[in-house]
Amino acid sequence: MNLSRTFTLLAFAFSSVSVSVSAIEIENEIKPVMKMYVPNDIMMHMNHNSKFSHLVKIRDEFVSWAEKYSKKYESIEHELERMLVWAENHEFIHAHNNATPKPSHTVAHNDFSDMTNDEFNQRFNLGKYSPGVDAIREAQKEAKQKAIMNQVQNQGEDPEEHPLKAEFRYLRNLSANSDGDNLYVDDAIWYADEQDENQVEGWFDDLFKSDDKPDDKPDTDTDDKSDTDGLPDTVDWVTDGGVTPVKNQLACGSCWAFSTTGSIEGAAFVKSGELVSLSEQNLIDCDHVDNGCAGGMMENAFKFDEAAKGLCSEASYPYLATDTNTCQANCTKVESSIVKDYLDIKEKDKHGLIASIVLQPTSIAMQADQLSFQFYSSGVFSDKSCGEAGAVDHGVLAVGYGTDATSGKDYFTIKNSWGGDWGEQGYFRLDRKSDNAWGTCAILLIMTAPIMA
Repeated sequence: MNLSRTFTLLAFAFSSVSVSVSAIEIENEIKPVMKMYVPNDIMMHMNHNSKFSHLVKIRDEFVSWAEKYSKKYESIEHELERMLVWAENHEFIHAHNNATPKPSHTVAHNDFSDMTNDEFNQRFNLGKYSPGVDAIREAQKEAKQKAIMNQVQNQGEDPEEHPLKAEFRYLRNLSANSDGDNLYVDDAIWYADEQDENQVEGWFDDLFKSDDKPDDKPDTDTDDKSDTDGLPDTVDWVTDGGVTPVKNQLACGSCWAFSTTGSIEGAAFVKSGELVSLSEQNLIDCDHVDNGCAGGMMENAFKFDEAAKGLCSEASYPYLATDTNTCQANCTKVESSIVKDYLDIKEKDKHGLIASIVLQPTSIAMQADQLSFQFYSSGVFSDKSCGEAGAVDHGVLAVGYGTDATSGKDYFTIKNSWGGDWGEQGYFRLDRKSDNAWGTCAILLIMTAPIMA
């Protein structure tokens, strides 16, 4: 049997029926056509296969969804292919939202409903299409080793610490003390791996007087209700005016650029009181350390900003969702966007992330390749399997935290870059409590915030 021909005939049968008629009428019209061309054994399977009947019944919903998202398909065969994918996702959405016990987050149809999870991941360079956490860690390791050596070389110069680092350390300790956690000192040595630490630990005895370090244990204390004692119970930089409207990266793996601009926009707002949307395309075209639509790192982008003396505005350098353009040097740079340094929060340090969010919106990375995240709609995302392996593939922006009134769960509020129709108007919330070593969806693996000049 030629399956393509059969699908095409089925699609023609669907197309020949008015969407206003009942599902029974549609099924009655399709089956005679199918009998003419489909072998009996296949037809018998379809007669007893609820999937076929279900597909017929949800056709109206697919048509309505396609109209809402202005979906246009190149052929009837292609449309049917996408409808079959949509139907599979429809079943997943229904099963998740009706599960017992009731999940703390809901899922719903969105612009990605006619994509398989693999196609979705390929679109955004997630999962197996991501550069991988090993490559990210290697790049971070090299940068941190350079920072260590710079401190050693400048040991006698007694460089002045930026006030933001001292403030971060103070706030972080407030959060940690509420948990009975250890004190934190912002030493570069803590960011090296164990081998490096053993090699250079003695070099810093005169520089750093405290051996207290953040606890490396996972955040497994599910009874913790006080990780913000001494800090605001709720932080919302969106309401406070420090976050630009939700953007859309489209079919380009440029999440790192959106996370970067978001954190610089927020930090500049905190310092100057002015919120200006910055250009992701400026980073994609001109930051040659990172890889455009194939991925990048927020720390690299901060360094690019520092060397370039700021970023251009979104208005003067609009987003194109491609990385085949020449760097434009004649755009208008935003004076308040110059990065001087950045705060690199130790992995697994939830208290450090909380403290950083109190100060300003903060760039983080996470795992985003799961089907349940593809269709996230509302509530507090709390999936233990997300981030369990400590893998990250997506750069986003932490813009607040709070407690959900319905579930009672403490959460982080995150700004995504998949448009305002996805999630909670482009945002989502992640559970602050997790048995995973790196937190829900591994958001405690890579956390960084710019320090403005």
